[in-house]
Order: sequence, then structure tokens, then C-alpha cells
Amino acid sequence: MATDADTSRRTLSPPAALGSGVLMGGADAIPGVSGGTIALILGIYERFIAAIGTVLALPKNLRDPEGRRKLGAALRLLVPLGIGMFLSYILVTGVLVGGEDDTDALMKAPGTAPLCYGFFFGLVLLSIKEPWRRLRERTAARYLFAALGFLASFLFAGLPYAQGEVATWMLLYGGAGAISVMLLPGVSGSLLLVMLGQYTAVVQALHDRDVARFGVFLCGIAIGLALFVPLLRSLLRSAHDRTMAVLTGLMAGSLRALWPWKQSYDPKAGQLSNGAPDDTLPWVIVAAVAGAVLVYLLSRLEKRTRIEA
Repeated sequence: MATDADTSRRTLSPPAALGSGVLMGGADAIPGVSGGTIALILGIYERFIAAIGTVLALPKNLRDPEGRRKLGAALRLLVPLGIGMFLSYILVTGVLVGGEDDTDALMKAPGTAPLCYGFFFGLVLLSIKEPWRRLRERTAARYLFAALGFLASFLFAGLPYAQGEVATWMLLYGGAGAISVMLLPGVSGSLLLVMLGQYTAVVQALHDRDVARFGVFLCGIAIGLALFVPLLRSLLRSAHDRTMAVLTGLMAGSLRALWPWKQSYDPKAGQLSNGAPDDTLPWVIVAAVAGAVLVYLLSRLEKRTRIEA
């Protein structure tokens, strides 16, 4: 496990961090996919969480040179990563939903949507081994924790979705919840927003430049980070193997949400219920293989882009 000291000494080059952010942001925009999964594949997950924790402890870290050094290292990772995530999220959500007057959404296309989900299905399926291989011991208790994670994620993906108009104040808890689950590999923040009936409201507020509504959502994100990141960091330190086992189960259970064939692919419609395979099956298999290949390439890329600060 990477400690805080390790995190402060190792970072990504700015172009690599920017590219990682693009991949994470694109994943976060798809209901059912988690940017935390991409961070785990890239090998930056624990450094990413530690860097956020360092920034949250800003007043404390500004008091001494060591704290300022850690803060600088965290920002060198988070700034380009955040820029990449934001730009990618805008681009992908613009394709999926767009603004209020945008009705030509890619995910409405019945031939294209199964390929998108198939791609991420293959990506997540091959990624399940990433947190599991980080375990120091594979005991019966670790398998139990993985099973509990699987059950939680599988049931989460099947919860009913809310419908109706979203009040602005509701975006506060939507932002807090979305960022909290987004940080967990295998749990999709966008899927949570769809379940809360807020996905379209958030995306439209972003693309329509509704500062008030999107600002409330951002405040929720800040609250979620402040509350959840310290807890997650504590778990990674004191219960590393159990946490990684749970994350393995969460990723496995998320495959339910990534099933390529849905009765509807439109996030504006709410429920993305699974359906039976159709004549797109051969192409979905190709897309899933492509997603699995990307996992392999990203894993190799992570080894080459890690540098000593």
C-alpha cells in the first residue's frame, strides 16, 4: 500500500495526469462506470485519495515546510487530473444528454449504446483483479468481505430510480453522494444520480451554464469530499486488505449495471433496466474485448508514466 510519504515522493508527469483525468472523467459520465475504477487500473488510486486528503488538510499543511511540500506534490497531481476530468465530463455528458434543447443523444441510439456498455463491461470485468492482487493475504475473511461488497453493489444497481422534477436544494445531497461513491471503484456516481433522478438535471445545469443549480451540486461535492475522504484514507491505512477485498466485490457487482442490453438507454427516462441480448451480440463481444485490451494497455502505461518527483 502507498503511504502518504510515498505519495508525496511519487507523482505523474502533467501530461500523464491530464490523460488519466480524461479517462476518469469519461468513465464518470457513463451511468454504471466509476472513475475510481480507472484510477485503480492506472495505479494512482491510493495516491489520488491521499492527494485529496492533503488538500483537505490545507490549514494544517501550510504551517510547516513538510506540509507545504506535500501540498505542492498533491496539487501537481490533482490540478491536471481535475482539468482532464472536467473537460472529458463536459464532452461525454454533452453527447449523452446535452443541454435542454439537445435531443440527439448518442446513448439513445439502440445500435451504439450496447457497444458503449459492452466496452466498459469488458474493461471492468478484467479490472476486478486489480484490487484483489493488492491483498497481502487471501484468507476466508477476505473472501467474505469481497462477497459483501459484491452483494452491496449488485443490489445497488437494481434499486428503483426516482422520477419527477428535481428541486435545486436536492442537488446538494446528490453531489455529496455522487462524489462519495465515485471514489469507490465499481460504484458509479452517475448511476447514483440517475437513481436519484438528478443525472439530467446536473448535466443540463452544467451545459446550460446554470450557475446557481450547478453551484449547489458543487457544494455537495465539497461536503462529500470533506466527510468521505478521511474515512476512506483511514480504511486504506488500518484495514487495507479488507478494504481492497470489498472494492473487489464492488467492482464485480457493478457488472449488473454495465449489462450491455437495456430496455432504454436514455438517462432522461430514468430506469435503465436490463434486457436480453439481441443481434448486436457479436459487436458487443468485440467491444468488450477492446475494453479488456485497454485495461492491459493502461496497466502497462502506468508503469511507464510513474516518475520520481
